[in-house]
Amino acid sequence: MRRLLSTFLLAATVTFGAATAHAEDAPGTIRFGDVGFGFGTPFGVGLQAIADAKGFIADEFKGTPTKVEFTYFTGTGPAINEALSNGQLDFASYGAVPNIIGKANGLDTVILASYGGTTIFGAARPDLEIKSISDLKGKKVAIQKATIIHWGLITALKNAGLSEKDITIVDLKNADQLAAIAAKSVDAVFGADFLLPLEDKGVAKIFYKSSEAGASGDGFGAFLVTDKFRKAYPEATQKVVTGFVKAAQWLADDKNRDEAFKIWSRAGTPIEVISKSNSGSQLGQKYNPRLDEFFVARYRSAIAFNREQKLIRRDVDLDAWVDPTYVDNAVKTLNLQSLWPDRSAAGVLQN
Repeated sequence: MRRLLSTFLLAATVTFGAATAHAEDAPGTIRFGDVGFGFGTPFGVGLQAIADAKGFIADEFKGTPTKVEFTYFTGTGPAINEALSNGQLDFASYGAVPNIIGKANGLDTVILASYGGTTIFGAARPDLEIKSISDLKGKKVAIQKATIIHWGLITALKNAGLSEKDITIVDLKNADQLAAIAAKSVDAVFGADFLLPLEDKGVAKIFYKSSEAGASGDGFGAFLVTDKFRKAYPEATQKVVTGFVKAAQWLADDKNRDEAFKIWSRAGTPIEVISKSNSGSQLGQKYNPRLDEFFVARYRSAIAFNREQKLIRRDVDLDAWVDPTYVDNAVKTLNLQSLWPDRSAAGVLQN
């Protein structure tokens, strides 16, 4: 009996000690990746950049030894996929097209929240009669392929009753796009707000803005975590997502609009350009972090796009990839349900 009791007490001690060690276990450093822009030290232009600059995620770990580390990749999606593959990141925020490619190629990521919207612009040579997407028929258009901008162009063409076969696509990086339109070697370019200064210089005219094309016009992406980190640190994962949601809540307040533009201007884009890009947009809705039916429908369209473009060979199980638990917990805990009610697949708010 004594031997049995001793064995039981020893087992209980080991079990309790293991549980205590696990409960106290926390990551020393949490590593975040985002798309970077600008010269010198790159910076982001989305929701994660706000969370970084305002310390929303770092504040969740105050009083703990856990540190947060943000890296902004000028190599955009492919560079982030490579960093995730090499185990250099725990979380990442980037466009749907490249993160779908990463998932299809075996990256063990989990979608935790939406990173918001990206306004896509179409700019044309001023000497051509290009006033709408329909006018692109027979024209030479520059984009960077395998990006959410690429998705935006193809989607806009379909909505106008055209297809990729009706235009000639020239695959160029952003800087080369600017040079090509200035040299008149292409007729139009599709990109982000870096195209807006071209109009002021008389090099091109803006003829398309995605946010004016309806709820599904803007580009989109996700905030992801490696499944390894999520399983090892579920509490830390929740803290990170809560900080991310707090950043979206802060951004939704109109009184913070000017400060947000100032933060994003660290990436090298002038504040007036950022303001023009977001003109007419409610930032609270543009950067809605919810993983609702609207988000899922948009991601299904991006997965279909990747298959059509032969960017992926294997399908992606979106239902298994998306985990809304963390963002829903944060929204409920912070009592933000009225700020971000559910949206239908078409983007209609559900009361």
